[in-house]
Amino acid sequence: MFKWALKDVIMVGIASLIFGVIYLGAVHFGLLLGTLLTPLGLSVLANECIFGVWFMAAAFAGYVLRKPGAATITEMIAALLEVFMGNFYGPIIFISGFVQGIGTEAGFALGGYRRYGWFPLITGAIGATITSFIWGIIRANFVDLQWQLLLTIFVIRLCSALFFSAFLVKIVCDHLARMGVLNSYPIAADPTLSANGKTMQ
Repeated sequence: MFKWALKDVIMVGIASLIFGVIYLGAVHFGLLLGTLLTPLGLSVLANECIFGVWFMAAAFAGYVLRKPGAATITEMIAALLEVFMGNFYGPIIFISGFVQGIGTEAGFALGGYRRYGWFPLITGAIGATITSFIWGIIRANFVDLQWQLLLTIFVIRLCSALFFSAFLVKIVCDHLARMGVLNSYPIAADPTLSANGKTMQ
């Protein structure tokens, strides 16, 4: 579980690059959505609807590689690549990547890095929502907002996290595993994935 092979490092690099591009695209989509919601006075909620996208690298790596630290490391590298590719928020995004990564990592740690399936992905989504929300209070002065708006932001972010970094990541990863794309990784030996393409969970 603790031993890393070259293929694991390569997977971290590939996943970080792919999600770094996705993250950057989400930033621009969030800006567009914010512009559309401005006339309604809801621009502050624009990023919240898609916030779970920014947790996906960690969830993907943690679920596929099943090694301590994989989620956090992949999330941080994806955030760093996002900055290099032109994220206008700057280097502070690297810190955001760390905060989101450890939140997602907590889900896998709660299962002792031995329990996989919905549990670590859902708890990781919750963890990332909590850590990123706390970081938002520090970084974006959320504390100045009314509690009703704060609660709305948290709930929308949590729903987004559950959809993108739990539901979507599991569906995609399980599908890739059944196709044989991930045969070299621990997820391929998951007993909850049957040969006929159906899950036993």
